[in-house]
Amino acid sequence: MLCLPLLIALTWMLGTFGAFWFTRLAARVPDPGKLCLFVLGATAMFAVGYLFRIHAARPRQVAHTEPSEQLRRVSRLIFWGACYYAAVGLARLAEFGASGPESLVTSIRDPATGYLNKMEVYQLRTEQQSPVIITLALLGALGTVLAPLMVIYWRKISLRLRVAGIAGMALYALFYLYIGTMKGIGDLAVMSAAGLLIMAAGRARRQRRVNRKREMAIAATIFVLVGGYMLHAQTDRATQFESPDRPAPNQTLERLVGREAAGGLTSAVSYPTQGYLGLAYNLETPFEWSDGLGSSPALTNLLERTLQVAPEKHLAYPHRTEELSGWPALMYWATIYPWLASDLTFPGTVLFMGLLGWFFAHCWLRAIYHRRLLAMLIFGQLCILIAYIPANNQLGLASESVAGVTTLLILYAATALGRRSRSALTG
Repeated sequence: MLCLPLLIALTWMLGTFGAFWFTRLAARVPDPGKLCLFVLGATAMFAVGYLFRIHAARPRQVAHTEPSEQLRRVSRLIFWGACYYAAVGLARLAEFGASGPESLVTSIRDPATGYLNKMEVYQLRTEQQSPVIITLALLGALGTVLAPLMVIYWRKISLRLRVAGIAGMALYALFYLYIGTMKGIGDLAVMSAAGLLIMAAGRARRQRRVNRKREMAIAATIFVLVGGYMLHAQTDRATQFESPDRPAPNQTLERLVGREAAGGLTSAVSYPTQGYLGLAYNLETPFEWSDGLGSSPALTNLLERTLQVAPEKHLAYPHRTEELSGWPALMYWATIYPWLASDLTFPGTVLFMGLLGWFFAHCWLRAIYHRRLLAMLIFGQLCILIAYIPANNQLGLASESVAGVTTLLILYAATALGRRSRSALTG
């Protein structure tokens, strides 16, 4: 179990990169050798960092029991997480113009219309958001607790908490269905999968064999439901929105499933693969330091509004590459790497991937050996970060994500320092 998260991550990272070379976008790569060298080098460093931390771990038994105080803390976190998701879902539905059940059903049936409405709202949005939305964004740490803890502690929490948690996630997911976007639903699925890994590791070996088929069935069901609706949404968009930059479907596929379905399938496959072409363009762009503000668009926007920082002083790699190559920075993806390289350079990003692999393994070990709640929550967020490596720096895109991850890391650092201080005093 110790290397299972690494195997899943490498399968995803190398699988999407390999699939990219079978798309028509691969023919547009300016320097295939440079692209392969960078991606494989960054992936290798991630694996080295992970394995180094696993190798340094002392052999010990996985914790199968927890103190009652931790279970009470988990129950409180799940309750407030459910309240948070319900509040976010309702506030955003109101902000984006949901007027009742009829409008919800219409957008869910026609995802392209919901997506178009979302873009119109974004364009009409004023610089100052409502106090409710700002407050919810600052409380983003509550958005990290519900899905993983619900899965890990499902058998140990009350029926009322299960119902409250499901209702909160349903309202949250309803908003994303309303705007024809899978981002929030995908995050819930990834965090739930992270919780499933931790829960499986916490069982005895015999229990893992007994429950493996059921857990695989649950994971497969979630994958089919999310993937099926994503395919429906992409097909609807491909039908209603014609774009000259949209990858053309394979003619054989078009004959087999029809023009509309082929367009949807092509768009769905391009989601986790198109970013590698954007990365290839970014690798050809000269480095200009972004004053430490390039990796997180949400943080950049916040500083621009509050401190009046001039945008031209910290343009990230993707924005500068758009001016040189025409690859849209915010319309199409360019992987996580150029966003990080805006602050770290591309060689620095390769080294950062080694640190990321080390910390990913560290949180995994803390979660399964010591049952640390903060480690469980950070592990779930790192899973989101890794899942979006072929796309963007997902944790830096939204203000609630930045606030949530920052809060978790600060709490984790403060807890670790406090634990070391107590050990020094008692040692």
